[in-house]
Amino acid sequence: MAKPIVQPDAVLSAALGGFQLDPVLSYTQQVHGALRDAIVRGRLPPRTALSEATIATLLDVSRTPVREALVQLADEQLVHIYRKVGTVVAPISLSLLDEGRFARSTLECASHVQLAQTITPAQLDEFAQIVQQQRDAVARGAVDEFFRLDEWMHRRLFEFAGRAHVWQMLQPMKRQFDRVRWLLLDQVHDHAQLALAEHEQILAQMAARDVGRLGASVAGHIDRVGRHLPEVRVRAPDHFTD
Repeated sequence: MAKPIVQPDAVLSAALGGFQLDPVLSYTQQVHGALRDAIVRGRLPPRTALSEATIATLLDVSRTPVREALVQLADEQLVHIYRKVGTVVAPISLSLLDEGRFARSTLECASHVQLAQTITPAQLDEFAQIVQQQRDAVARGAVDEFFRLDEWMHRRLFEFAGRAHVWQMLQPMKRQFDRVRWLLLDQVHDHAQLALAEHEQILAQMAARDVGRLGASVAGHIDRVGRHLPEVRVRAPDHFTD
């Protein structure tokens, strides 16, 4: 028997509250970003119905950019669009999750190991500053801030290596991976603290140009999502599908 669809209006209102439309930027891309972030961070849980009319009203846009944004989200496997029925948030696909983990592990290990051989003192200083900001966020229990800094750190490491485009290419492939990362930060005790310790280790190994240990540390850091997956599935069973 199919699970019931979560009713939309109250959930959508809570998830999208505070959104500020920038009249200069693409409305479609802004709506896409707002919905994507709400889904990735669990504010719009799986099987939530996404009403075009409700979203358009909440974000103060016409239904056209909402419809276009939902099509983009469907391409990223974040929503399912059913003709004559409607659109719902997709559950987390375990197969897509593994693809995202594989892509990140493969590309980040290769890029970071090479970066360790060329990283400059200024880049190391910026890396260290980001890690310090993460320490402050963990100390304050600021999960949302830690997630933002985590993303920023990984992005900057690709940029330090001259591979900004690779980071952008990874984004749609790692959406399911990011959804589980957020569940880990939100539901698994000490996950942020453990992630921080691994970031500190990666920083130290990169500063020492210890390429032998660095690759294993990066792979282990990314693969921890898989190690904690059984615990997350117990805590949030309705979030996943095979």
